[in-house]
Amino acid sequence: MKKFIVPIVCTVLALMPMTFVRGDLVTQYGVDINDEKLHEDAYSLFNLFNSYFADQLGTDGLYASSNDLFNERGVDPYANWTTSGSQLVGAFKVAAFGHEMSMVDTATGSVIDSLYHIGGTVNIGEVGGITDLSGQSVTDIPDGLSVSFRLDAYWGDNVFYSWSSNPNDNVDGMIHMVALDVTDLYNDKWGTANTSVYMFGWEDLHLYANNGAWASDWDYQDFVVMMTNVTPDGTPVVPEPGTMLVFGAGLVGLGLGYRRKFKKS
Repeated sequence: MKKFIVPIVCTVLALMPMTFVRGDLVTQYGVDINDEKLHEDAYSLFNLFNSYFADQLGTDGLYASSNDLFNERGVDPYANWTTSGSQLVGAFKVAAFGHEMSMVDTATGSVIDSLYHIGGTVNIGEVGGITDLSGQSVTDIPDGLSVSFRLDAYWGDNVFYSWSSNPNDNVDGMIHMVALDVTDLYNDKWGTANTSVYMFGWEDLHLYANNGAWASDWDYQDFVVMMTNVTPDGTPVVPEPGTMLVFGAGLVGLGLGYRRKFKKS
């Protein structure tokens, strides 16, 4: 009987990523949002979220971690998004890099509009402050466009890294943008009636940079923006084979561990 246990366990675990429709980034995509501030950032993604929506959430509604926040409000990574009166309405700036987030027309590859902020803190005067985007907001975006988003991280005048909201377009295969549905909280906060509002959190570092030194810290709070009236288009991004190999290696290791245990017993 024991010899059948390992194949059964591995089969169940292997199928788990395909059975979740939305929610757990770790189970589906291998993303575990880090709140430990490995590179001395002052705020985690859930801190920024709680601060901005404190009045709407109340003391009992505040999130305790970024993964809890994603599990309740996150959407699966999508390759493309559809515009419909879309507008950038706010941004958080934490990391030291300069950042420029662009909305890209997937049909033509052209940049529709973008938002740039130099390295350092945003207006309000402290790390994690919220900037007023009046005068910088994306305007006059045609409705019905299929778009993706791109984040360029600058060191001085040079683009250090460039990432897409579609992980399959990234050289490291990593999910560099997570999306949170904040429609109800945003509309309640500002008395608006938007059909959708999303908060996009970006990770700006390469997965494998410098053999692990200054590689991605998985915090997804390096540049955070909110956008109204843009919605996921089509089906969620399917993990690349490389991602599935990581899961497969873990499953093999688990199976071997069980096998050795059974041999000893």
